[in-house]
Amino acid sequence: SQNAVEYFYVNSDGAKRSEARTSASVYLYTKTEQEGRKPRSGHAVRIGVGPDQLDVDGCLQEATDKTLSHLEYKKIESGKYRIVFSPSAFLSLIRAFGNLYNAQSVLDKRSLSTAESLNTAVASPLLSIYDDALHPGNVGPETFDGEGTPTRRLPIIEKGVLTHFLHSAGTAKRLGATPTGHASIGAKVSVGSHFLHVTQGEAADTTYSLEGAENVVLIDDLQALHAGVNALQGSFSLPFDGWLVHKGQRTSIESATVAGDFHQLLQSIIYVSPDEEITPSGVAPHVWVDELSITGE
Repeated sequence: SQNAVEYFYVNSDGAKRSEARTSASVYLYTKTEQEGRKPRSGHAVRIGVGPDQLDVDGCLQEATDKTLSHLEYKKIESGKYRIVFSPSAFLSLIRAFGNLYNAQSVLDKRSLSTAESLNTAVASPLLSIYDDALHPGNVGPETFDGEGTPTRRLPIIEKGVLTHFLHSAGTAKRLGATPTGHASIGAKVSVGSHFLHVTQGEAADTTYSLEGAENVVLIDDLQALHAGVNALQGSFSLPFDGWLVHKGQRTSIESATVAGDFHQLLQSIIYVSPDEEITPSGVAPHVWVDELSITGE
């Protein structure tokens, strides 16, 4: 698909801002069926500022490889497992619990945080998260928000510490903060992230790799986030696509759910790898979590 948009902002004080951008994307979904076996699928996506920047061959190869890797699937025993989230899977979870760092949610008392949560440790010191509308990997950069406030790279969590909420002009005024450029204008003003950047915080004492992993679950894609996430309680129970990784061998998991508490997950991060990947919603590496519950189906 292709998209071209142009935005402008003017107000009675004489402010004028405008920007234009284009984007293109290709999404491939594959489905394969074998006699006597459950259907298996795979998907991949590529994004760019124009069609000529899309790696269609790479997208096709990734979707094909994923599908083939899921053909020989097995059931997984229910229990506690060390978990590795793919970049896209971890980003989807961070966005699902976006009320943690959303000032409007804090004011509405529909957040995992309170105004007093700022400058407290909410995650492992190995983790840092920024919102960066102007990140070079973002094919749809936004230089200003719906209220005309310039955007910038905003630290949300730095080395495990919650340092900023996302603000509109209204939430900033009520909480004695500065607008951060995260307002959207519709029937009413809302607050939301632009382009998340998950990265390493403090250096890890121990490094991990999938090549040497034993009995580790690699989660590639989380599903049913609209139904399996309780954002007010901080709990989740989600079906996923992934593999059981053991001594370099990957075995597709037939059908399973991963469950846990979001606060505990953030505190249980044991490694944030340096291999950052660009996705449509942000940039992230693989993130290792010490232990979560897996239920085989």
